Amino acid sequence: MNNSKQVKQFKQDLKDTGAEVVYEVPELGYYQVKGTPSQVKDLNQLNSVAAASPSLEWELEKTEKVKMSQQEIDAQLEAADPGQAAMWPLQWDVQRITENGKSYDVHTGSHDTVVAVLDTGINLQHPDLAPNIVEGSKNFVPAGGFRGTEPWETGDVSQVQDLHGHGSHVSGHIAGNGNMLGVGPDLGLRAYRVFGLGSAETPWILSAMVQAADDGSDVLSMSLGGFDYLGQVFEKNPETGKWENAGNNSADMVAYKRALKYVESKGAVVVTSAGNDGLDARNNKQVVEFINESLGENVQLRGTAKIAPADYAGIINVSATGPNDQLAVYSNYGAGFVDLATVGGDTRLYDQYEAEGRLDEYLANNMHYNEFTMSADSEGSGYYFSVGTSMATPKASAVAALIIDQHNGELKPNQVKNILFKKGVEKVKGNEKKKFGNGHLNAFEAVR
Repeated sequence: MNNSKQVKQFKQDLKDTGAEVVYEVPELGYYQVKGTPSQVKDLNQLNSVAAASPSLEWELEKTEKVKMSQQEIDAQLEAADPGQAAMWPLQWDVQRITENGKSYDVHTGSHDTVVAVLDTGINLQHPDLAPNIVEGSKNFVPAGGFRGTEPWETGDVSQVQDLHGHGSHVSGHIAGNGNMLGVGPDLGLRAYRVFGLGSAETPWILSAMVQAADDGSDVLSMSLGGFDYLGQVFEKNPETGKWENAGNNSADMVAYKRALKYVESKGAVVVTSAGNDGLDARNNKQVVEFINESLGENVQLRGTAKIAPADYAGIINVSATGPNDQLAVYSNYGAGFVDLATVGGDTRLYDQYEAEGRLDEYLANNMHYNEFTMSADSEGSGYYFSVGTSMATPKASAVAALIIDQHNGELKPNQVKNILFKKGVEKVKGNEKKKFGNGHLNAFEAVR
């Protein structure tokens, strides 16, 4: 529902069912409702409801994480060349995208252009991040956190401090400026905290998207994702043993499409991660089998599914590559699914050493330095190494923001995408497009 008459009718109809609204995004006509199974089932019958489906749980992409010890940090600081960022020798990923810093000589961005980071928040005290954090960061995690499982969450709108690390790591790739450098080291950053330590609800993310757009953010960087079940989900009744139809995620799909349209109408660009499941997004059989394996034996999806929000129109969807421009072993891909690819790190060697029981050797020899990507941590002024499409997405967000900043914020979203896909990538052909879309991200080519 998306007009006042429908909303009024819906709220009256809802009252009659006995269910209650627990979270709303009125700009999108989206309402999260709590009630008994029969009450919720009745919602689909209401004329004022376009679609109703069970609430989704969104999780941070699971990635490997290796913290940098203080001893390692001190050694790097001590060995640093004067006039060079101390961590630059470890930033093979940013070197790749900026052509070893050549893009910095052309354009580094400004605070006139702001990247909204929809994530776990940002480490507000990190010396490499703090100078680029602009006013207006907001928290969307309510009191109690995800379904009451995070009692430390107060719901305070100003609580944007990162408790996890993911959001700080992402932010460092965008606009780190200190001992480490991001792709756009002078861009503005704003945190829209939609995750605490684990899961998020769809309305938190939708509300943050709307707010980020309303605040004038130029790019929304969303290193998050999951699946929308567009077929039918069946659950086995524990008492009868019969399979019962539990619906699908049609409401979620409608809401995301509205959110993306809303954001675009405000002039902002959305960049998302392709996901870390190693799936061909265009192979529905493979996707559904993967989902059913994760759902367990008492829940089953039949029909179709989409990797969301990555597979919806109106966004820039990013796959991840490793040190040699290979598709990362974990990255999702697919023809027409991926818009571009960039460095998120890989786990090829990590996986091999782990399988051989030699992970200690891998870490002791700092082999992750050349395979994982390094960025800011949530604690103090620390750093950690990680991999994932989560680490590729912010780099594409930064290049989109640099293009916007270079054109004084006068470009429309489609114009930004056109420049990015034509100038800002090293093009690929044929079957490679399934993995890399328009090509490999290149910040120098985008801004020169």
